[in-house]
Amino acid sequence: MAPDDLHDAPDAPGEAAPAAPGEGASAVPAPDAALDAPGAPAAAPPDPEPEAWARVVAAWGDEKVHQEYLARFRDLEGLAVAGGRYRAVLDARPDDAVARRFRDEVVKRATAAGLALVPRTRLPAVAPRALKVVAIGLLVALLVAALVLLWRDAALLLPGSH
Repeated sequence: MAPDDLHDAPDAPGEAAPAAPGEGASAVPAPDAALDAPGAPAAAPPDPEPEAWARVVAAWGDEKVHQEYLARFRDLEGLAVAGGRYRAVLDARPDDAVARRFRDEVVKRATAAGLALVPRTRLPAVAPRALKVVAIGLLVALLVAALVLLWRDAALLLPGSH
């Protein structure tokens, strides 16, 4: 392939290079040509997850590839897809340590993502200062009353204090 032909190369394996005008381009529009018409909704890009998983399978022992695959998923739906992939491997090969490790990693990330979705509640307000002062005053009064009762009973127990 000549350097000038690089712009005509397919973007991904299995994709056909666009035909230049006059180079065998068919007069019949492509089935999704109507979607490219002005005012038509844009076609959704294909989901690259299967290709990413294919890279993981091709480099199964490479931890970096697994980490890059998991880094794609920031939400619970994506982590569910990744968890399903690793679970399927474990169903086929229950002793696969790599699949077990990264399934556990998916569970950790999903737990963290789920906890991040939990609404935050405010801590209960600290009791006002006046309430604390009253509570301490009551405790002091009870302590004084207990000491007075002990003093009085102790005086009754002493010989000659009757």
